[in-house]
Amino acid sequence: MDNDSDAWNDDDNIEENDTSEEGSSSNASSTFDFETWAEWYAWSRRNDVLNGHPDTCYEMFRMEVDVFRALCNRLHTNARLRDSSREVTVEEALGMFCYTVGHGVVQRNAANLFQHSVETINRHVYHVMRALCRLSRRVIKPSQTTGVMPYIEGNPRHYPWFEKCHGAMDRVMIDAAAPASVANAYLNRYHRITQNVMCVCDFEMKFTFVYAGWEGTAHDARVLIDALRRPGNHFPWPEEGYYYLVDSAFPCTEGFMPPYPRVRYHRSERRGSHTFQGYKDLFNYRHSSLRNVIERTFGVLKKRFRILNLMPPYLPTRQRYLIIACCTIHNFIRMVTPNDRDFLVYSNPDDYPGMDANQNTSEETHVPDMSIASAQAMAARRDAIALPMWGHSYGQQGNT
Repeated sequence: MDNDSDAWNDDDNIEENDTSEEGSSSNASSTFDFETWAEWYAWSRRNDVLNGHPDTCYEMFRMEVDVFRALCNRLHTNARLRDSSREVTVEEALGMFCYTVGHGVVQRNAANLFQHSVETINRHVYHVMRALCRLSRRVIKPSQTTGVMPYIEGNPRHYPWFEKCHGAMDRVMIDAAAPASVANAYLNRYHRITQNVMCVCDFEMKFTFVYAGWEGTAHDARVLIDALRRPGNHFPWPEEGYYYLVDSAFPCTEGFMPPYPRVRYHRSERRGSHTFQGYKDLFNYRHSSLRNVIERTFGVLKKRFRILNLMPPYLPTRQRYLIIACCTIHNFIRMVTPNDRDFLVYSNPDDYPGMDANQNTSEETHVPDMSIASAQAMAARRDAIALPMWGHSYGQQGNT
């Protein structure tokens, strides 16, 4: 791996508006005087991508041309990203970033493609990453806080049983690069160096919360408690009476509804059977089919951004910000082009296998008892959904 990928500075203040390498030009499509063949080649290559065959832009930058141009405008307007005082426009800087994260390449490859030095690629990838993190506050947030979600309202399998559900929450393991001295903390049970990233998404497959940076050995409940205790994280708490669907690795408490424990849950455990052994079994089946929206969303994210499957040796803070930047682009693409081809691949919940039973982490460590009263209240609400659901489907209220 090239050492040039370590050139980013370890500046944690993502809010700082560093203008040392940026000009004040407000025109994102400025032209330049070409003094060398390399400058002309880079300019013409960029314009060939944006003005040529649509598939070329998608293959290089992992998004449609219209989305790419719209994102350039948003970064310029809302995230203070400007043309370089030298030879790089907003479009080319964003192209450098998208090519690097979309293909998971070292920045020397991007330098060869864009005909710039590795230092120039490093600098502009860093600026775009910071701009995307600033934009994340406008893009990664709930679009609806009360009422019935349209996806649930239009699906008789889930309505009215889950009418108070406003999304799903889970963790995803993202490849990480860690120094040898702390590598064991990032080593998950599959012997991969990873970080535990906790996310919430809605039923449109858009992220509403992203919390990155925890080691791969951290239990889901521990990451959740840390996210909730830090006011600066701005966790999108559900309104009173509403909740997120979670798996059994998370605690049962107000605002978070897990499945019934010790009852089959994953599709692989059913082996194609659609017969149910009681109301808990039926509830877990529909809970799983609805909650797999978060797994499908993770599938889209990892398919589009290959850097998440093989993280270069960036500093830990940069790895965290890269994940947030990728999630910001993910949401923006979904907002501008709902029928994006990668989203279509994962759009049908019945065609997505979801997590296997042996991937469940609920038995790895003890789940902390957050509040007995809160857990009892949420368990009672779960029963209030499961029993009528069973009675509606089978005309009886069977036992476990």
